[in-house]
Amino acid sequence: MDANLDIHIQAISAANLQPGDVAVGISYSGSNKDTVATCSIAKQAGATVVSITNYAKSPITSVSDIVLLTSAKETPLRSGALTSKIAQLHVLDILYTAVAIQLKERSLASLNRTAHAVLDKLY
Repeated sequence: MDANLDIHIQAISAANLQPGDVAVGISYSGSNKDTVATCSIAKQAGATVVSITNYAKSPITSVSDIVLLTSAKETPLRSGALTSKIAQLHVLDILYTAVAIQLKERSLASLNRTAHAVLDKLY
């Protein structure tokens, strides 16, 4: 699993995906050119593309295999509002939980390794 904020790294990562991999694109409007381009690269590489957006008829949905819609209201003065981010995070949390349930043993082992790796960082 990989999550990059840099659009160049996103494109490089997307180009190296393959069938069986999943790319998730998140865009409130579904019209962010960089996000749509990265999803398009992932799809061309053979990955399954999942988009999380507020608008069913947006550019990101045309390159997505699976579209997950949120319902949040933004206005021009509240672009990037916390409500839309919370809605997107909620969908991500549901996806994470569903995958963790499906991969129960691997998920538990990974959680244990993660906890062990940071255990000495706590007081």
